[in-house]
Amino acid sequence: MLDLLPTILIAAAEGHAAEPAGKAHSLMAGPLLLITQVGVGVLVLGILLCLYRMIKGPHLADRVLAGDTVAMLVAGLVVMLAIKYDSALFYDAALVVAILGFVSTVAFAQYIGAKNKSAPEMTPEPEEDTA
Repeated sequence: MLDLLPTILIAAAEGHAAEPAGKAHSLMAGPLLLITQVGVGVLVLGILLCLYRMIKGPHLADRVLAGDTVAMLVAGLVVMLAIKYDSALFYDAALVVAILGFVSTVAFAQYIGAKNKSAPEMTPEPEEDTA
């Protein structure tokens, strides 16, 4: 029995014993391909709309928010491509894109906060009661 253990482990690692999972994979290939194509299309549409907001945005905060959204949509797009091409390498790239998007958003928020502190306050001074 112990002599068969290495043979079983090697066969399991090579995927010889996973034939039923392969059949399930082939059954889901059609709908999965359709879902990933639709998902990629929706994410690309979202990226285009956010790029429009980045160009047209009336305020700097709108542009920063659109940039953060683009970073998250790109991370989602990379995950969709990882599912479509069945590659785990894309997940690391999606994580890097998400982290860089978050860090850039924090940096722009710091910039906007510093810019607003240096601008003179436009609040009216309280009126004194003369009664």
